[in-house]
Amino acid sequence: MQNGLDYIRSCQHDDGGFAEAGRSTNPGTSWFAVMAIVAAGEDPHDWKVNGTSAIDYWKSAEDAVNPEGTAELGKMVTLIAAAGEDPRTFGGRDYLVELKGRMKSDGQFGDFVYTTYWGVFGLVSAGEDASKPAAWLKIQQNDDGGYGWMPGAESDSDDTAAVIMALIAAGERIDAPAVSRALDYLRAHQMDDGGFNYGGSSSSNAASAAWVIQAIAAAGEDPSAWSKNGRDVVSTLADLQQPDGSFRWTAYTTDNPCGMTARAVPALLGKPYPVLPGQKAPHLSAPETPAAAAPGTTTVPQTAAPTAATAEWQPVTVTDDYGVAVRIEAMPMRIVSLAPANTEILFGLGLGDRVIGVTDYCNYPEEATAKPKVGGYSTVNIERVVTAKPDLVVAAFGNTEEVVDHLRSLGLTVIALNPDSAGGTLRDIRLVGTATGTGAEAERLVASMEARIDAVKEKTQIAAETPTVVHAVWYDPIWVSGRDTFQNEMIALAGGTNAFSDVEGWQIITMERFITTDPEVIIVNSGTGMGEGGTDLIYRYFMDESRFKSLNAIKNNRVYIVDSDLIDRGGPRLVDALEEVAAAIHPDLFEGGPAPATTAPQSPGFGAFAASIALAAAGLILLRRVG
Repeated sequence: MQNGLDYIRSCQHDDGGFAEAGRSTNPGTSWFAVMAIVAAGEDPHDWKVNGTSAIDYWKSAEDAVNPEGTAELGKMVTLIAAAGEDPRTFGGRDYLVELKGRMKSDGQFGDFVYTTYWGVFGLVSAGEDASKPAAWLKIQQNDDGGYGWMPGAESDSDDTAAVIMALIAAGERIDAPAVSRALDYLRAHQMDDGGFNYGGSSSSNAASAAWVIQAIAAAGEDPSAWSKNGRDVVSTLADLQQPDGSFRWTAYTTDNPCGMTARAVPALLGKPYPVLPGQKAPHLSAPETPAAAAPGTTTVPQTAAPTAATAEWQPVTVTDDYGVAVRIEAMPMRIVSLAPANTEILFGLGLGDRVIGVTDYCNYPEEATAKPKVGGYSTVNIERVVTAKPDLVVAAFGNTEEVVDHLRSLGLTVIALNPDSAGGTLRDIRLVGTATGTGAEAERLVASMEARIDAVKEKTQIAAETPTVVHAVWYDPIWVSGRDTFQNEMIALAGGTNAFSDVEGWQIITMERFITTDPEVIIVNSGTGMGEGGTDLIYRYFMDESRFKSLNAIKNNRVYIVDSDLIDRGGPRLVDALEEVAAAIHPDLFEGGPAPATTAPQSPGFGAFAASIALAAAGLILLRRVG
């Protein structure tokens, strides 16, 4: 693990925090880095750049010193204790009292499973009793033995592993029913390569493998004995390490190697969370396994020869949003879509019968849900894509350039889309039309959308005012859409002014700043912010938070829910979202005004929030749950 530690050291910046070269330091990567340092038996106070230590970062960096979210508070207390300091007096603040203030009477921290297990880690690391939140966690166990990120959410390996660690850290016996059932869930979900994924048909990855290894070690078992097809989870994780000491995210992609390496080090040292100074751990040694085939050696099935139906096709060359000129020799008859917006474009052009693979998150139209799944969004399952034998893959920026390049290196024809605006969406619809021989259909769809966009602009141009609007995509902490986002453009087209136009991209806003800004209109995503069924959590937060009662939007009942899948996807339905947003901002200009906000269950399915935000904000859904 020394070369892994050396790589982490290369990621330390002048402020003491950690991030890749050329990137700003951030609490997420810096937290895992400190945990790795402590797990390796070293003192983070001794890790210095120009005299500034890894702990000094947590005393001075604004985004580290003032954690807004419940999970972030739990992490802060855990980190302070790991560094051998007192969370009651760290930097002149009592973070432990602040964390305890987030615990409800039933033991739940915040509103979620993930906020609660981070709360448990914080309490235990500070030597506090965590039996109450542990009891709450046990009640949240799903019928399959696993845990999801919120009560009732589908189980996944990451959250299940984290809860196992939290329960055991809080004093639960390793043979307790809740622990045993959770371990059984993990055994049942080990993947063919010996690793684990975060759910659905996504590929196995380093972060999920690390969490599971730590959970197994916490339960007193040997992770190297957990194998499938002759591949154990320890070997699978270890094989993701590169010659420079860093760890890849998946077998095909690199994502935040500093953070991924910092996750892998404690796991391979057998140290579960919370990691504390002097913590004992078993020695993990992976058994010898046959060398896995190199990712680039995947055999590419040959696409069937063109049929008589495609004989009239004339080869075309299109330039995708990466700026790559892609020549399409034959009419695509087998198409794989790697993003929900792409899928909606393909079906909108009448190509549903040619789509032979979609992501786990492609939930519209209904027919798309029955298509074979080829992985997640940022963790595309390369093997499934290749096995589908596509003659066209419609990818997206969020799939990562590495995945797109790798698919091309395997001989597949790939076009990558990045519809980051209304104009970009219309352009990409035309691009897909040209690439698939449906140019006429594309022009008809674009013309219809343009007419609706123009109708909204004409109405809002006569408005006497442009109200200040915020688009809130999450809370605990509060995330908003700033400038250079799809939603910022939508607010402008709908006749409003983004209340946080000075914020770049999607960012966290403090409670104090939100109250001071006092937006006239608040737009929130439906469901859990990702189109999942259940209560409209973000709406309920803004309506129930006592500190918001004086806000104009609350007093005037101007908090509106927009379907997450509409407002976050660059596809044909963006005009539906635009019309809803415009009606919310200017109800006097649109017949009937906006539909009243309710907390009725949303339609099932995981929306494209992970595509548009998450992946712009380093996978926000994963950040919420397990960092």
